[in-house]
Amino acid sequence: MMARQLLYIGVALIGAALFAIRYISPEFRLGTTTEDHPWMLFAGLLIAANLVWLFFIPIISSGQAPLSRRAMPVKPYVLTLLLISLLYRALFFGSTPVYEDDWNRYLWDGAVIVQGENPYAHSPTEIMENPELRHLRDYAEARDHREGGNILKRINNKNLTTIYPPVAQGAFAGAAILAPLNLDALRFVYLVVEALTLFLLIKTLPQYGRSPDWALLYAFSPLLIYSGFNVAHMDILLPPFILLTLLWIRFRPTLAGIALSAAAAVKIWPLILAPALYRSHLRRPSVYLFSAVLVTALSAFLLFPMLRELGGDSGLQVYSEYWRRSSFIFPHLENLIGLLREEPGRISRIIVAVLVTLVALWYGFLSKFSEHNDLPARLMIITLALLFLSPTGFPWYAIWFIVFLPFAPSYGAALLCVLVPLYYVRFALGEADNYHIYTDYLTPLQFGLPLLILLAELLTRRRYA
Repeated sequence: MMARQLLYIGVALIGAALFAIRYISPEFRLGTTTEDHPWMLFAGLLIAANLVWLFFIPIISSGQAPLSRRAMPVKPYVLTLLLISLLYRALFFGSTPVYEDDWNRYLWDGAVIVQGENPYAHSPTEIMENPELRHLRDYAEARDHREGGNILKRINNKNLTTIYPPVAQGAFAGAAILAPLNLDALRFVYLVVEALTLFLLIKTLPQYGRSPDWALLYAFSPLLIYSGFNVAHMDILLPPFILLTLLWIRFRPTLAGIALSAAAAVKIWPLILAPALYRSHLRRPSVYLFSAVLVTALSAFLLFPMLRELGGDSGLQVYSEYWRRSSFIFPHLENLIGLLREEPGRISRIIVAVLVTLVALWYGFLSKFSEHNDLPARLMIITLALLFLSPTGFPWYAIWFIVFLPFAPSYGAALLCVLVPLYYVRFALGEADNYHIYTDYLTPLQFGLPLLILLAELLTRRRYA
C-alpha cells in the first residue's frame, strides 16, 4: 500500500511540473530571445520531474511479486494511472513548442504527400523557387498564420530534402489528412500511437516475466511526454514497433521481422538490433536465414523511396556525413583522429559504426546464450552504445531506450533522462557567448555520470550480460 501511495505522490508531482511547463510555454513563442524566456525555470522543472520519475524504479520494484510469475493481471489502479498518463500527454495540445522546430518539417512533409508530391525529391527551397511547384507554395500560403501559413520560412535546413523515413511520413500524412499544417493534428496521431504503445506494454511485459505495473515507468516519463507532445518529436512513433518485435520474436519470428523492418522505416537504426533479437533462433538455421532475408528485403523495400533520392541535397546524406551536436565521446574521437589524418569526421563515423556493430554482433553471436527475459536488457545496451558514441546526442533520443526500461530498469539510463534536459541551457549560454560552458562542462556531466553508473550496473548485474 505504501508503494501505491508513493506512486500517487510521484504522479501528482510530475503532473504539476508538466502543467507548469505547459503554462509557461507561450513565453517561448517565435520572435523572442532567451532574455525573454524563463529558461532556467523550464530546465529546472523538466530535470526535477525526471528526478521524481527516477524513483518510480524502487517504488514499483518494492510492490512486486516474484518476477517468475506469468499470470499477471493488470491492477485497476494501474489502468487508471495509465489513462492519467494519456491525459498528461493531451495537456500539451495547444502549447507552444519550447526550443524545437523540427515539427515544421513534419507538418510540411505531410502536406506535400497529401498534395501528391514526393518530399524526398524536393527541398523547401526548391519549392519556394521552382515555378512548377508553385501549387505547393500556394497551398501553404492559403493557410492562416495559426496553422502554418509561413511554414516554409520556419523549416530548418530548408535547402535539404527530408530526412524522415517512409513509415514516419505515413504518420505525417495522416495528420495532414486530419488538419493540414496543424500541430495538434500531429499530436493527436501521436496520442493514438501512445495509447497503442501502452496497450502493447501491458501485453508484452508478462512475456518477459515483468508485471504490467512496470508500464507506469514508460507512461510517466516526463522527458518522453515533453519530447513527444510539446515539441512533437517523431521518435514517439518508434516504441510500438519495438514492442511488437519483443512480443513476437520468440514464437512468431516472421511477424517480428516485419515489425522490425517497420521500425527501421521510422528510424533506420533499429536494424542493428536484429542479431541480438534473433540470437535464440540460431539453433533453427532455416528460420534464422529466412528472417535475415525477410528483414533485409523488407527494410530495403520500405526505405527505397528515400534511398533512391540520395544526393547532394539529401537530408539523410548530409546528416549521416556531417551532422554533429550535443555529443559526448564523438568530438574527442574526432579530435584524436584529426591529429593523424585529414577528414577526421568521416573516419570517426566509420569507427563509431564499427564499434556499435561489434556490440550488436557480440550479443548476436558471441555472448553466451541468455534467458529470454534478458533480451530487452541486451537490446538496451546496444541502443545506449549507439547513443553514447553517436555524433548527435539530442534529448529526445532517450525515447529509444525508455521503451526498454520497464523490462530492464536501470538507474544509469534513468539518470541520463534526468540530466539530458541540460541540453536546453545551451540556447541561453550561446546567446551570452558562453557556449563553451555547455560543451566543456554540462555535456560531460549529462552523459558521463550516467555512463559510469551504467558501466557499474553492467559489471555487477549478470542479467545484463
